[in-house]
Amino acid sequence: MKKILFLATLLLSISCFAQSNYTQYAQDRINQYKHLTDKIETLENVVRLKGLVSKAIENENYDLACKAQSKIYDLTMKAQIRDMIQVSKDQKDAYCSVQKYSLLNN
Repeated sequence: MKKILFLATLLLSISCFAQSNYTQYAQDRINQYKHLTDKIETLENVVRLKGLVSKAIENENYDLACKAQSKIYDLTMKAQIRDMIQVSKDQKDAYCSVQKYSLLNN
């Protein structure tokens, strides 16, 4: 009888432990999904803004190109996309320097 009671107690404690581990695992997966969803939304915004930068450069509107590229840089920093951060910063610096130069000539 003591063995059965001991086994029942052991099984109950194991099941409680397994349940808490599963709950933590499920919560971790939900958090990972939310993080990846946010990253995808950020990348969608970057793609839209990149199109705006291209149009602004075609129309020689470097003020708009500078603002849009600055926003792209901020978004890549927020999303922590390491391989895009330096490229977007370099492009931001280039477009903003052209914008400042064009303002001086007007």
